Amino acid sequence: MAPLLNPFLRATLYFKTIQGLGKVWGSRKIAHVMYTNYVITILEKLGVVSFLEEPRSYDEIKTFLGPVEREDLLKNLLDVAVRSGIMAQHDNGFKVNYGEIEKLKDLKKRFTQLKDVDAVYRAAERYLSKTALEILRGKSKDRGSPEVALTYYWQENNRIFNLGREILLLLGGKRRLKGKTILDLGCRFGTEPFLILKFLDFDCSLIAADFYSTIIDECRNAEVNVDGTVKRLFDLGNISFLTLDPKVEEPFPLDDGSVDVVYAFQILQWYPSAEKIVEECARVLKDGGLLLVSTPLKKKPKVTTQDVFFSLVGGHGGFTVEEFDALLKRTGFTRVRAFSSAFIRAEKRSRT
Repeated sequence: MAPLLNPFLRATLYFKTIQGLGKVWGSRKIAHVMYTNYVITILEKLGVVSFLEEPRSYDEIKTFLGPVEREDLLKNLLDVAVRSGIMAQHDNGFKVNYGEIEKLKDLKKRFTQLKDVDAVYRAAERYLSKTALEILRGKSKDRGSPEVALTYYWQENNRIFNLGREILLLLGGKRRLKGKTILDLGCRFGTEPFLILKFLDFDCSLIAADFYSTIIDECRNAEVNVDGTVKRLFDLGNISFLTLDPKVEEPFPLDDGSVDVVYAFQILQWYPSAEKIVEECARVLKDGGLLLVSTPLKKKPKVTTQDVFFSLVGGHGGFTVEEFDALLKRTGFTRVRAFSSAFIRAEKRSRT
């Protein structure tokens, strides 16, 4: 996976990042700070942080949490907590490190000053701690589960999310995207499709697609402001809606080679069927079509705090750079370029 070669585009993307965050934060640092704080929030709400004011053994922690069936996940959780410094491991067990917790909370505040970001953490505290405990106890959850979907509903207009969406669009190139048929894969509740339409001056044919009918219903009925007039998203003439099979046992209901661009922002890490999803993206793209993806990428295979967080809330986890590069090439993509370790642009290999 090669870095961007166009210096003007690279400078534009860095400038956009500074505009949005006040300085350039690497995507891996942002992910570490944000998702470690999510994990801290969950552990605090479950009472684990206060329980570990004195050293506790693994078995004591397991007993405290109840009938844990996902011991693999609990061990990964404790491992990343130790590696991130929020816990220390001694011969006689695990103990909380309040100093590192406060340090990470302070780092979060430095780039999450807006109320919308705080609202996401409050939603995570309210809903995701219960989800995490249920998953540790063996219950199955996914992105469409009500409490998970509700938390991410609060993230719809998150400043960092919207900045990432715009960076991914800039990576595609405004001129290249205008007038095209674009599949917004994992469109969520309406903010993302409307952002794409506005970015392209409504000069595109947009297919808003998600894996759950309830999310698509919310997306269709989202209220948007167009030149001072409030409309429903489904009232706009250049957008259509699709519900997809999250397991991809059924193909996307689109013809081969029917779209010019697939736009997938922070969606692949939710699904163990990620490779099938990418294969379907390749199928529906025209030869030479563009794939724009934002997904967590890490340098090494070791489990990260971000991986553990997604596992705790029903997701799947991230990829190494090498894994994702190989996946793209295996599914028919070429000219793979990356920006800031999390934004990827690739083209469908032409048959001619």
